[in-house]
Amino acid sequence: MRWYLNQQYSTAYDIPLGIFDLERSEAFASFFNHWFVDTRAVSRRELDLRFLDDMSPEERELAKDLLRRNLGLKYVHIIEGVAALHDLEAVPILREMAAKETDPSRQLAMAGSLWKLVQDPLFFDCLQRMKASGCTALKRAHLWQVLWLRDERAIDLLISFLDDPDKFVRGVALLALNEVECERRFLLPTHLLPHQPVDYRSRKNDAAFRTLMEAHIR
Repeated sequence: MRWYLNQQYSTAYDIPLGIFDLERSEAFASFFNHWFVDTRAVSRRELDLRFLDDMSPEERELAKDLLRRNLGLKYVHIIEGVAALHDLEAVPILREMAAKETDPSRQLAMAGSLWKLVQDPLFFDCLQRMKASGCTALKRAHLWQVLWLRDERAIDLLISFLDDPDKFVRGVALLALNEVECERRFLLPTHLLPHQPVDYRSRKNDAAFRTLMEAHIR
């Protein structure tokens, strides 16, 4: 099947016109559409990314190149896309960008992708700076990323957020802790969750609790 694409992507993107001259798979067409045409689903993290595995090896390399050449735009869906495609060639570019970035939210996005790619310690440093900051908007936007650590540091950070001045941040932290401990999703008001802040504060240093939580979060 010949690949015809709606080419109504932003002129801000660096897209070689030659890619439209070749036949491509539906998986690649979906990749291009979600990252360069209608980015709403991938930006909201509402997209099932399994279709990325259906691209041919040549298409995966082309997809990586497209994302890499557009990293300079600093769009979060592009930054997170290189991690989704496990593009190790993007690591030095991301490291250089993160070192120069002054916006803490964008730096966290870059550090998050570096963590997913190569376990770069910058990510934990950024999370700690977020915790220490007085920026509620930053915490609300990135608190859920604490779970990416997948070790006991994530548990300690989440418990510390139970004392945050912002009610929303406290609620997200409590929900995350309950979901890790119970290994299920909850659609409940925070006051109806099985475990409350006092439960986590009191068990923070309990060895059995920490072993359980670390096993679940991994």
